[in-house]
Amino acid sequence: MLKQLIIASIAISAVTATAAQAQVSDVPTVKVSMAGLDTKSDSGARIMLQRITFAAGTVCGPLPSSMLDRQQKYAPCVREVTQRTVSELNIPRLTALLTHGDIAGPQSKLASAK
Repeated sequence: MLKQLIIASIAISAVTATAAQAQVSDVPTVKVSMAGLDTKSDSGARIMLQRITFAAGTVCGPLPSSMLDRQQKYAPCVREVTQRTVSELNIPRLTALLTHGDIAGPQSKLASAK
């Protein structure tokens, strides 16, 4: 299995036409270590998702001080890069965690009434 994963921000919402024509080497990347993680386990998938999300935040630039910029630019960029990376990895537990917020998915949640 890969020891490191490279996250590339290919489609940041603030990309201009000039930047879109840039070479692949111009795309910001961050290496994410998968060393010591069993991504087939619940805890390994959770840690990997945290690492990917943190790296996506780094790729998308520093956290803006303006709440409006965070909501309109930074947060969507982090979501996009995280979703793309998880999709490319194609690890079922990681995908379920990102998609449903838990490993087993929505079918495992029990309803309760008070």
